[in-house]
Amino acid sequence: MRPSTQGSAAQGPAKGRDKATEIARMVFSLPCLLAVALVSLWRHLLSMCLLAARKMSLQKKAFLQVVFLLLLLALAAVYCGTSLPGLKPLWKSPHLMAQQDQEEVAKLRAEISSLKQEVEEMKQTLEVYVEMSDWALQSSGASIDLQRTSETYTCKQHWFWQFVEPFCTPRSPDRILQPDVSPGNCWPFPGHQGQVVIRLPARVHLTAVTVQHISKEVSPSGTVISAPRDIAVFGVDAGGEEETLLETFMYDVAKGAVQRFRLKNAPHPRAFSYIKLVVKSNWGNPEYTCIYRVEVHGKMAKPDSLN
Repeated sequence: MRPSTQGSAAQGPAKGRDKATEIARMVFSLPCLLAVALVSLWRHLLSMCLLAARKMSLQKKAFLQVVFLLLLLALAAVYCGTSLPGLKPLWKSPHLMAQQDQEEVAKLRAEISSLKQEVEEMKQTLEVYVEMSDWALQSSGASIDLQRTSETYTCKQHWFWQFVEPFCTPRSPDRILQPDVSPGNCWPFPGHQGQVVIRLPARVHLTAVTVQHISKEVSPSGTVISAPRDIAVFGVDAGGEEETLLETFMYDVAKGAVQRFRLKNAPHPRAFSYIKLVVKSNWGNPEYTCIYRVEVHGKMAKPDSLN
């Protein structure tokens, strides 16, 4: 019975040693496990950090790309705004575009108004040219109605020229229908009152009459006292029976040699084939009055116009 007791006693210490060894192993393995856990945790954290850094890098790259695109757009806008003014309306607000349209319309209206004014001026110039056409030109067909015109003054009527009759040349009244107004080339009639009737080449709605005399500076006598002064103008029908007073005026020798007088109701509604100038006085010459040139202005009547 002793040997079994001794065997049991021998196994007791052996088991104790195994437990101590296991405990010691466990104790010594704890730092290793802790180290392994720390290493594993560090690797996990490191991987998370790397992943976060990668994400941040991608976001930063995208952000930089967006910034770069915005910068390109800004540069393009500046270029278009300075170098391509024609593209400005593309990004203007509707209000600014409407305002620009109104300005363009205003400019067009101003140009149209200016064109209308130019056309009107050209029309008026043409009308003045037509109205100022001379219907008392002998070369155009005008003539003197001698039966209703005062007689011509001749130097024979003066006692001095009765002794030098060959040198006295009468001047016919048709001289007032010719453009030559050189000194002395006029039509004289006796005294200070007289008249001349001009047959026009067509029926005319009269607008104005021009009377011309020479100036004192070119007069051989140094005076213009033979010039007509108070004048009356009449429109005469073809038969000579009816006369219409158109205007009375004064030829002023203190003014220019050529003086134009506008008639009443010009252009006169009635067309005339004859015009009569009645001189009521002159500027002081008791023997004769001289008329150098008479011009008759107006519009030619239409074929259906009545005299």
